[in-house]
Amino acid sequence: MDVLSNIDPTSSNSAATDPFRPSFFELIAQEQLSDLLKPAIRYVLTVLAQRNPRYLLRVVNRFDEIYTLLMLAVERHYLRTWNASFTEHFYGLRRRRRPAVSTKRVEASVSPQKLAVTRQLRNKEIYVSLMFLVGLPYVSAKLTEYWEHVGGGVLVEDEDDLFGDEPSSRPAQAAVLHETPAQQRKRKWEAFFRKAYPYVQVVYQLWMLGYHIGYLFGRTPYWRPWLAAMRVDVRRSMGNEQPLMVGAAAVQFPKFTRYPFLWTYVLMRKGGARILDALKYALPASIFFFKFLEWWYSPNNRRRRGDSSTESSKRIAPPSVLLPSQRGVLYNPPPTFKDPQVLAKVMDTTTLAEADDDMFADGAAPPALLHNACPLCGAAPIQNPCVLATGYACCYTCATEYVDKWHRCPVTMTPLPGGVEQIRRVLV
Repeated sequence: MDVLSNIDPTSSNSAATDPFRPSFFELIAQEQLSDLLKPAIRYVLTVLAQRNPRYLLRVVNRFDEIYTLLMLAVERHYLRTWNASFTEHFYGLRRRRRPAVSTKRVEASVSPQKLAVTRQLRNKEIYVSLMFLVGLPYVSAKLTEYWEHVGGGVLVEDEDDLFGDEPSSRPAQAAVLHETPAQQRKRKWEAFFRKAYPYVQVVYQLWMLGYHIGYLFGRTPYWRPWLAAMRVDVRRSMGNEQPLMVGAAAVQFPKFTRYPFLWTYVLMRKGGARILDALKYALPASIFFFKFLEWWYSPNNRRRRGDSSTESSKRIAPPSVLLPSQRGVLYNPPPTFKDPQVLAKVMDTTTLAEADDDMFADGAAPPALLHNACPLCGAAPIQNPCVLATGYACCYTCATEYVDKWHRCPVTMTPLPGGVEQIRRVLV
């Protein structure tokens, strides 16, 4: 049952063992939230940079450094103010200096104020926590980027190329012979790093897995090895914690109507801390906002399409059929057109009746529209068929040559501004 209490925070056995010990689910959730913040912010900035490249392109190019500096300020504020990282505080967790001996008798003999002070993080623990919360992810991202730059994940052979062609390997060997000593050392280092970095990652992940299993089975109270070195563990908040005095969350602003200059001064000094404290409310609000946008632009939302609840069975009508034009190839066949040796399937008379009155104003009878025959060359069946944007099928070669020259449909004479890009191949 100890494993169940470490996984499920709602387990009844968890309160019997230690009510302030976080479950495995809570710690994994806060870690995943921390890992998802960076790619989400990068994606938003990338989309915005495509519309405003003049101002945001440099930010995207230096995103790792800028994000690291911002998270350094955020994490430092929350560690000094709440003894927790940003995601730990969001999930109601706190860090504390674990005492060497923790018994009810010892805790009862010390005042609660003094006991709380002894459990607060000192500057040493704060700086080490910042190094692993902000510095370690930045170094890991840069090492992964460098590993991919030197050919990580790509099969690179020194003596031969991919297909074993001897002529292609000779220039590479000649280039190696003319390398300077510095270039040779660089090439050997890149080859060593390319092969060794995946093994280092495997060892690191197995190390973390060992601590996960130990915490899950109650063998260690520490979630990470560096927390064990600092003797700092993660606990649940009691619910009545107040921000520490080192933070600025408890600072009261003067009234703006009576002291406008003093209010401006305090805002400049302590306004940044207020903004950082507001991030814990902005995060769930942004999640709700993005989920709302996802629902609003989903195809199942009838309100955005203008459908009412009583018209749930309403369907979008198919587009109208584009009839052949008198200036098209059906009325004026090209010189290369040859009559196919098949029976002609004339268009339905009901469809022709729906055409405009001026289409057949001169009384000319519409020609036969053959089934599975190219209207440009008359080949039946169509060779390498393709479909135009107007819905008519032709041979791919015929359609490409005609549309590339005239930029219109040969049957309906409808303009095709996209040219050959509006031709779609048909797989049969």
